[in-house]
Amino acid sequence: MRSSNSKESKKNYLTIEDIASMAGVAKSTVSRVLNNSGFVSEKTQKKVMEIVEAHHYVPNGMARDLGRTTTKSIGIFIGDISNQYFSEILAGAEAVINRSAFFPFICLVSSERREEFYVREMLKRRASGILFASATIHNPSLISQLLHSTCAISIQTDIPDIQRIDCENFSGTYRIIQHLISLGHRRIAFINSYGQGSVLEQRLQGYRQALSDHGIPICTDYLKTSTRASSGYQAVNELLDLPNPPTAIHCCNDHIAAGAYQALHNRNIRIPEQISLTGFDAIPNTLLMEPQLTTVSQPLHQMGATAAEMLIAQINSGEEQPAASSPLLFPTEILLRGSTAPPCANL
Repeated sequence: MRSSNSKESKKNYLTIEDIASMAGVAKSTVSRVLNNSGFVSEKTQKKVMEIVEAHHYVPNGMARDLGRTTTKSIGIFIGDISNQYFSEILAGAEAVINRSAFFPFICLVSSERREEFYVREMLKRRASGILFASATIHNPSLISQLLHSTCAISIQTDIPDIQRIDCENFSGTYRIIQHLISLGHRRIAFINSYGQGSVLEQRLQGYRQALSDHGIPICTDYLKTSTRASSGYQAVNELLDLPNPPTAIHCCNDHIAAGAYQALHNRNIRIPEQISLTGFDAIPNTLLMEPQLTTVSQPLHQMGATAAEMLIAQINSGEEQPAASSPLLFPTEILLRGSTAPPCANL
């Protein structure tokens, strides 16, 4: 009877072969998606990950460990994986975890419902550690429950009492606004992302301080918020419809800048001849924009890798969660490309 139950139990675990069959791709393709190694198209990657999430796929090694004290698993709470900001961090973290004795368990927490599901899943699986790189925490009290039972570290995510990795948000923004000012721009707009958090606040402060230090008054009409994480399209249209539109626009991340590009192209406004545009993050897609985006680079892959290394060291030490200290800040770099120029004389 026990043998029969064991066989039946095994059938309940989805295999890589099952995922490949359901997605209509090769087993090697599924493996590349799960391990974030090699090229897989964005469409195929999304299809595979939807199946993984829908069926709560667990690698066989992890399934065998469920009865032990911990499962040697590290949960990676990540936001929208189609956004290269998150996928770059994930790639760095996974590369380190895959070389260790731990399993990466990807938790796509794009909503409060998904966050709650994965918190309970990590508690049930007795995860050894959690790496938070979701940017937004939907239910802080629930996250607090998870932190009582496991080690954790965050990347640019506001969670009290745990170690945090970040970059020079203030100075990076300050320097790129200073670059626009050096070109002669005075009417400079700022498009922030939706939501709240210290990263967004620091970048806004960098913008404000740069203008103030150069004697440029802050125009509230030039401060916009993207209502969606993926697009600054509407915000740019609102800026262009102002009686005295800006000659330069800074987007607080490159994902928003992509929407800004689309809005400007749709209105036949040339970059940078008629308007300058800048971003923050230096995600790979900025090299495909025409012209290439001038942006603030932060080492996302390295930040993900360092966070994983610190978390694994913390787990292996066997000590309690260390008290939160000042964030580990990575330097930023201004990448001057083709999307900025002196303001057009006719504007």
